[in-house]
Amino acid sequence: MNGLSRISAFGLALLISTLAVAENTTPSAQTAGENGRGFFSRLFGSDDDDKPAERAATSLPAPVESKAPAASQAASPPASQPSKTSAPERTEPEAKAIPPVAKASTPTPLASSAEDPYQILKRADESRGNLQGIAWNVAIEANEKGRTDSMLYDIKARGFNISGLNIAPPKSKGQKLLMLDNNMWFHKPGLSKPIPISLRQKLMGQASYGDVASTNYAEDYDATRLPDETVDGVECYVFDLKARNSKTTYDRIVYWVDKKRMVGVKADYYTLSGKRFKSANMQYGSTVTINGEARPFISEIAIYEELMSGDVTTLSMTKPKLAPLPDFIFNINLFMK
Repeated sequence: MNGLSRISAFGLALLISTLAVAENTTPSAQTAGENGRGFFSRLFGSDDDDKPAERAATSLPAPVESKAPAASQAASPPASQPSKTSAPERTEPEAKAIPPVAKASTPTPLASSAEDPYQILKRADESRGNLQGIAWNVAIEANEKGRTDSMLYDIKARGFNISGLNIAPPKSKGQKLLMLDNNMWFHKPGLSKPIPISLRQKLMGQASYGDVASTNYAEDYDATRLPDETVDGVECYVFDLKARNSKTTYDRIVYWVDKKRMVGVKADYYTLSGKRFKSANMQYGSTVTINGEARPFISEIAIYEELMSGDVTTLSMTKPKLAPLPDFIFNINLFMK
């Protein structure tokens, strides 16, 4: 026991001596802390020296949270992480100002919607028979080379379709016309079936078969507005009309429409080559009620030969009557009966 006590007393004295030497060296606080930790680590076997990464993490300030958008973070993956696809990361396109539309790409608007060529022509067509149901008489008188011929038709029209029955003279009585969607047929007693004819075929004098039909200029022609003109003291819109297909009565028409009454008052007719071959003046001495509004209705068309020979063909429209028309009137299978 005395031997063990002496050994313990000697070890304690050695420890105190070592600590006294350490106090006399006065190192900096950081160095002292590191040396102290190293001393006690060596003395007592601490595992702090085996965890340099953990000590470094505790000595650094806390990381600041990034405010970058998630899309930016996703666009920069760690270098060690392999890309799953070869396609580039999708990013929202940068907003750009929309360039103004070039003036040449859109038609120049008219002063108001009331001056839209389509609407003007549609309204003018209504005064020439393009309605849901109307009947009238058309008397044709042709004066050519000093000779006068006449013919009378009973016309019924519904929209673009017409049915005509010749009621005079006796030699032509009973002849029929039927037009469906710009296709026309002729029939007379004794024929086994109707004969297809063109709207451009001559009916009498300067009048074509299509002249006795209601007009549909708004749908059948492309309209280009020309400078306004005055006709017999009347302010008029002027349109250059070009046919959209070969089934129309005329290839090209220059058409004057009364601004106030919205009716066609004059027309020049041209061939495809641009040659004017006849002209016409229109009168509106009749009245019909359309949608509760009293409207002028065509009463006369005077067609003149371009050679100014004095030959004229007059179509007189009388007794207009608005009324619903049954389907059988426009049925080609019943046309011959």
